[in-house]
Order: sequence, then structure tokens, then C-alpha cells
Amino acid sequence: MTRKEVSQTTMRARLGDVAKNLLVLLVSFVVVLSFCELILRVYNPLGFRIKGNKIILPVNKKEIIHHEHGLGKLDKIVVHQRNSLGFRGPEPSADFSRDLTIVTVGGSTTECFGLAEDKTWPHVLGVNLQRRFTRLWLNNAGLSGNSTFGHGILMQDYLVKLNPKVVIFLVGINDLGIRGERDFDQRIHGVNLRSLERFLASAAVHSELAAAGVNLYRYYFPKTVMINNQNDPQEIDFKKLPQFEVSGEARAAIIKDHQDHYVRPYKARLEKLLAICREHNILPVLLTQPVLYGEGVDEASGVDLGHRFVARDMDGATAWQVLDLYNGVTREVGREGGVVVIDLAREMPKNSAYYYDLMHYTNAGAARMADIVAAQLTPFLAQKFPGYYRGSSAPQAAAP
Repeated sequence: MTRKEVSQTTMRARLGDVAKNLLVLLVSFVVVLSFCELILRVYNPLGFRIKGNKIILPVNKKEIIHHEHGLGKLDKIVVHQRNSLGFRGPEPSADFSRDLTIVTVGGSTTECFGLAEDKTWPHVLGVNLQRRFTRLWLNNAGLSGNSTFGHGILMQDYLVKLNPKVVIFLVGINDLGIRGERDFDQRIHGVNLRSLERFLASAAVHSELAAAGVNLYRYYFPKTVMINNQNDPQEIDFKKLPQFEVSGEARAAIIKDHQDHYVRPYKARLEKLLAICREHNILPVLLTQPVLYGEGVDEASGVDLGHRFVARDMDGATAWQVLDLYNGVTREVGREGGVVVIDLAREMPKNSAYYYDLMHYTNAGAARMADIVAAQLTPFLAQKFPGYYRGSSAPQAAAP
């Protein structure tokens, strides 16, 4: 055998040894992980209260938002804080099951991303209700962009485990013209590789080891402060909205399209949300979606809200009629299911002092909205949970 052949044989032997060693290390690593997974499934000494699940929420996160430009309707600096549940609001008490627990569910009009913690309508609602009820805890689980598809995932994967006594749904606006899940709805489930925490959280559905890992990560890295110099959410100068008017024929075609293709599936999704609540002994409350646009003149700006461009070749009057199809379904589902419906779409004034754009609330708008909800929710809660009510007798609740 020549020297070259000897050298090649030696190299192959060394490579073979390296491959064998790597294989042994890989097998050993898998065995150790499997053993740890088995031990944690039998006995988990870490005692974490929250096991990882499919919802990937930004727990214990704080964002500081700078609204550097605008018309002065939004605070210049807003702190957006999420607690250990991934929601906006106070931490749950150690004796959670004994409290009167309420969670609000919806999209951006529930999350109120552009408002400070103590200015969102769920927060103000909680403050209002605490004047009338003892041991009341309320959290804001709104997720910007989520439709009833995402709300269903949120309910199944998380809220039924948390098991609050009441869930308030503000729905409709993000379901306009959709047939299936959108990116907003899909972002909270499935394997997520955007960060170590999100990967562990998504893997924790199937693995106790990943669940332990994500909880340890969240414990040792509880907060990430992000400074956002952003113009979103953007305030709108309503006087600069372009004049626009849809013909009667075009308006009828748009409305028929929603009636034929989107309204019935929306009703089915809403009924499914209520079924999940009933199955887990959670009381649902439905809110219709208020917006600024529609028929009439805005008192604050003098703008004709019906004949300005809104979106998708719709003027304000047309867009309002389309949204009212979905709000009508919300009313119908509540009536058929014996569920309380608070009709914010009809009761919230169409006044731009309450909105910084066509659908999102200013501080004053959020406060007005909270007052409307509290006034109708108080008698309902007093009758359903009299032990928490501070009054001498429960007020009369309106029929669903």
C-alpha cells in the first residue's frame, strides 16, 4: 500500500470516528431530553401555575410609544404594559376562583393600543364596576386585528383554562368580508420561530420540557422595554378625508355581496364562541361595534360622515350599512341565545371628539364607551353574582 493510500485510509478512519462520536452525542442528547420530558410529565417540581399553550402572547412586556405627530388627540407618551398572562390589566389574585373575574375580548378597538393603561375602555370599565362590586378583577385580552377566528383560538387555548366568570366580546369590525383566518388570527398558534421565547411557547403545547423552558425564560427575563418612535396609530384630520359618494346600484351590490358570502359564516363563528362559553360555564356578553362613519354630520368637525371615502370603494354611509349587517347578526345571536347585547353601535355618539380615526377611541371616547357598558352591565352582574354586589338589592337588568 502506498503512502497516499495509507493517508487516505487513515483520514477515512478518523472521519468515521468523528461521525460515530457525533452520532453518540446526538443519541445521548435525545435520550437525556426524553428522560427529562418523562420525569416532568410524571412529576414537575417547578410548580409553574401556567403551562405553555398554543397562544403566543407577549407576557410581561412593556412598550413606550411616542406619538410625535398628530392633532393632539393622543397622549404624547403612552406606556403599553402586558402582565404575566399576556393581557393588559392587573395580575390575577392568588384566590382567582373566588373573585368576580371578567375578560374583554376583541381586536384593536378592545386592546386600545394607542391609549395608556388607565385610559382604555376596559380599564375604565373595571374602575366603574369596582365601585359597585367587591373582589372584581378585569383584564383586557384584546389583540389588534383579531377576528372571531382568533377569538375562538384564544378561548379554546387559553381562556377556558383561565376560566373567568364573564367574557365580554366586542366583535364585528374585523370580520367584514373574510372567509377564513387572517395573519392576525394565525399569529397566536402554531410553531413560531421568531424568537426563543415564542418557539418554546409554541412547542410547549406538546412538551413539558419546553413548557418549563418558556416559564424559566419568562422568569429570568421578565420585561423587554421597547421605545417606539412611531406615527401609528395615526390621527386623522377628518376635514381632509376626500369627498366620495357611492351610487345606489353600487351600494346595493356591495351589501348583497356581504349578505350572500360573509354574514352567515360570521353568525356561525359567533354562535361557536357562545357554545365554548356555555360548555365551560362562562357567561358571555356581546357588544356591537361602534364607528365614527355613517349618516349625518360630525358635530365636532362639521364633516358629512356619509359622503367621505372610508375604504374599499365605500363612502361612510355604505360602510356603515355594511357594518350594521354584522352588528345586526350580533344582536340576533344574542337574542336567540339569551345573551346580553350592549348595543354600542347605536348608543355611542358619532362625534370625532371620541375618535382619533374612523373607529379607534380617544381618551374621552374610551371613557364614554366604558360608561355605557357599565350602566348596562351592572344590573346583569348584580343579578348573576349578587354575592359581590355592594348594593342592598340588585337593580333590574334589561332583557337580552
